[in-house]
Amino acid sequence: MQLGLGLLPIAPILLLPFILVFFVVVFPIWGVALGLVGLAWLIVKGLDLLARTAQLDTFSGAVVAVQRALRWVLTFGGFTDRYAKRNPSDAASGEHSLR
Repeated sequence: MQLGLGLLPIAPILLLPFILVFFVVVFPIWGVALGLVGLAWLIVKGLDLLARTAQLDTFSGAVVAVQRALRWVLTFGGFTDRYAKRNPSDAASGEHSLR
């Protein structure tokens, strides 16, 4: 008597909880965070534009800070940029630093 367990794909069944957690929990939270920080960036950029028309330079630091935060959220906390910014000499020697 054969139960047919040889035909059952194991990998998708094992990965299903991780896939569900990512797409049901992590991805929507990331999308909301990206939208909120993007909205904050647009507001600060608009305020900076208004301040520049009045010949004031008060919001330029805030624009840079919110842009940096937007880039951080966009790259999953810098995860995608972590290895792209490594020095080529560090990659050859096998050394790397965590930032």
